[in-house]
Amino acid sequence: MEKKATGIVIKAFGNLLHVLFEGDIKQGEVSFVKLANRLFASEVIEIASNVAKIQVFEDTSGIKLNAPVEFSSHLLEAELGPGLLTSIYDGLQNPLEKIAEKAGFFLSRGLYLKALDRDKKWDFVSKIEVGAKVKRGDFLGEVKERYFTHQIMVPFA
Repeated sequence: MEKKATGIVIKAFGNLLHVLFEGDIKQGEVSFVKLANRLFASEVIEIASNVAKIQVFEDTSGIKLNAPVEFSSHLLEAELGPGLLTSIYDGLQNPLEKIAEKAGFFLSRGLYLKALDRDKKWDFVSKIEVGAKVKRGDFLGEVKERYFTHQIMVPFA
């Protein structure tokens, strides 16, 4: 298993942090700054040698020099699928109703939830025959969410 890159904060300008890192990272990668027992999501926006500039997506109060940073090896992305159109999200695609259930009506620092409900069952209508050969991007079927029909595809990754 590949070891994930790590680093430490060496400069801070509001929500822009400079991080001295070891390992391989890429622009657009999601990273997490550790403060006490919480992780704060951020994105790598620039890399110069072994220093990365990362933008933290929430209040950085309390983050100090030498704070540890973990790099996820995943790019910032949005999750798509059934349930997306019937929820309200913040900028990190946290479902606000679920956040309110956990933390009240004020967003809690370092709290992140899955965008889509994994427990909800959807009626799937297959558009291919059992045993058919499929490839990335092929349509498998559809799921209706109120007035919208989601086309379910073979993942690209």
